[in-house]
Formats: sequence, structure tokens, C-alpha cells
Amino acid sequence: MRLNKEQKQKIMNQYGVDRIWSFSRVNVAHNCLQEYIHTYLRHDVPHTDNVYTVFGSEVHDITESLTTKEFDLNTASDAWKRFVKKWEEDPEALHFDTEKIKQGYLGNLTHYFANTELPEGAKIHTELPVMTKVGGTNSKPKYVFVGYIDTEYIDNDGNVVLVDYKSSSKSSFSKAKLPEKSMQLMLYATGIHQHDKVPFEKIKARFDMMKYVTVHYKQENGKWNTSIQERSIWVSKMQKKLETKLKKAGIDKEESRKLIQIASLANNMDNLPDSVKEQFYITNYYIELELTEEKCQKLLEDIEKRCDELMELESLSEEDQDSFAEVNHRYNPDDYYETHLCSYHTSELFKKKESLLKNVLKPEFSVEENNQDNEMHSLFNDDKEDTTLEELFS
Repeated sequence: MRLNKEQKQKIMNQYGVDRIWSFSRVNVAHNCLQEYIHTYLRHDVPHTDNVYTVFGSEVHDITESLTTKEFDLNTASDAWKRFVKKWEEDPEALHFDTEKIKQGYLGNLTHYFANTELPEGAKIHTELPVMTKVGGTNSKPKYVFVGYIDTEYIDNDGNVVLVDYKSSSKSSFSKAKLPEKSMQLMLYATGIHQHDKVPFEKIKARFDMMKYVTVHYKQENGKWNTSIQERSIWVSKMQKKLETKLKKAGIDKEESRKLIQIASLANNMDNLPDSVKEQFYITNYYIELELTEEKCQKLLEDIEKRCDELMELESLSEEDQDSFAEVNHRYNPDDYYETHLCSYHTSELFKKKESLLKNVLKPEFSVEENNQDNEMHSLFNDDKEDTTLEELFS
């Protein structure tokens, strides 16, 4: 349930702040300062959808209906297939960047909605608003954030479980990138801790990586092990293990090859002997976050610093804002986010500006000047890595 204008105003009055912050606002500045300026300060570039936001919205709606039990797996799967069919038949629909990305995305999500696990617990909520105080004191915070948790429930062990659904690649949630990726969910967990006094050890925060499954398989020593695989090809990725197990089951090489081929094409093991099938099963792939008092306090300090920097930016004149952004976040035409997803750098406003600059650019513009400018690093992007197409959507 989204807070309305009156509810937000009540919070602002209670804590003496003039703004309710969202993490997405801070994150936009981290991704691109010019996008922040033109989206939040000047409001002169429109929000534009891309194929991933269009599909993401549908994924969100179906997942919410599953969580609230409005849908079961059959109706969720049917709803997803209807959406995909309608999209495929629309001549003006937005398209994926490559056929490979399209097939992987659609195949993995189709499997998810037919096979996902549903939350088991009590007091299940979707889009639950959560407030987090940043800086200052409990009664007089410096900044107040409000966000919405995809799914929140109490599990059978009494833990508060927060789930954030992700349809992007697991490579973008690598060990090196996870601290940045997990900031929003950790901020929500901190808000639950602040408001409900729940100890951090009783809060479980996780990403449901929708495109993947955890494959559980029995080893030859009788112990179980796991492997993370894309949903749409998980059976074919088990080929070597299946060959070994079918051989032990007394099935010859040629018959084994046929059985594995059928199983791989169907992406299930229904055609295999029970003695082999029972040695495999799949579950959702979750990335669990480690929540501690120390880590969450550090998070609040980092976010407070980012907000301080944004407030300083907002206090500048428009000319100085542009100069600051140009020095601290120079446009990178090789960055996928900026060239495809950034609302400013994909706007007509930016394209017109770039066209004018090309026309008036001095011939004597030197490579040395450009190199010197590039050596200046951003207050917001000291550790930012270029976003790649493969990491975002493969």
C-alpha cells in the first residue's frame, strides 16, 4: 500500500523534515548526476520505459498476486504466457537488445512462474511501507526515508523475512557488487529494526534471483551438494552427473543419451527412472544478506553522506550544478546504463545538446585536455564500475 500525499505530510510534520526521501532518488544520483539534476530538480526530461521496465512491472504484479494467493502457480503461469503473447504480437512493442537475452529472460521467467516456491509463514504482506530514519536522533532525524518491501512475512521460526525479487543476472550481484546492490534492502531491514524493535538476528533479508534455481543433487558419497543454474537449462547443465547416475542404474550409453536428450528438451526429469530422479530436486535461488548492527550503522552513515552531498548540489545555481556534474560524472558512451537506461542521456534534450556541442567544438580541442578532465573522479562514483549488458540482463 503506497502512502498518499497526506500521510507523507503527516510524517514530515512529525519529524520536522521538508522531504520524504526514497532510496531510488539517491541511487539515481549514484548512477548519473545529470539524470538526478534533470529528473528531480528541473523536471525537464520525461520518464521513459524500456523493455526491462515493461516486463519488470508485469513480473512484479504476477509475483504479488502469487504472494497474496490471488494466483496459484497455474494461473500465474497462464497470466505470464498471455502477457508474453500480447507483447510478441504488438508491432510497436519495445524489444530486447539481442535474441539471446530475450530467449534467456523469457525462458527463465516462464519456468519461475510455473515452479517457484511460495512463502510459508504468517502475516504475509506485499508492498509494505517501511520508514527509516537517517542521521540526527530518533525523535529528530536528519533525513526520513520511506520505501516498499516486495514481500514481508513471519516464518515458522519467528523471523521477519524480507524478500526483494530480482530478474537480473547473478553476475551483477557478485561478492564485489553485493554491498552496493544490497543497500536498499538493508535500509528496509534497518527500518524494521527501528520501528518494531526487532533484533537484527531475527530479520532475514534476501534476494529471490528469479532467473535461477538451486539444484540439489546427491553425491556418490551419499551427501547432498548444490549447483546454481539458469532455470530454462538446468537439466542440460546436469548432463555429466546424469550420465554417471544412469550408468550406475544399469542403462547403456545409447539409451542414456536419449533419456538425457528428452529430459533436457523438456527441462525436467519426468522421463528418467525414479532411482535417478530422486537424487535431484530444485529450489529457488536466494542471496541471503548478513545483517548486523555494525553493518547497518555503516549503511546509515553512507546514506547520510550521500544525502548531504545531494543537498549541497541542490544549493548550487543551475550553471554550477551542470559544471559539477560534468566534472564529477562525465558522460560515458560505452556505459550501457547511460546509453540505454538513463532518462537524461536517452532524452531529446541531451541529444539536441550533444548535436549543438559537436557543431561548435573547437578543432584545437586536445587529447591532453580530455585526459586531464577524465582524471577527476566523482564524489558519488569513486568505486563505480561500468555496467555491462551481460550483467544487467543476460
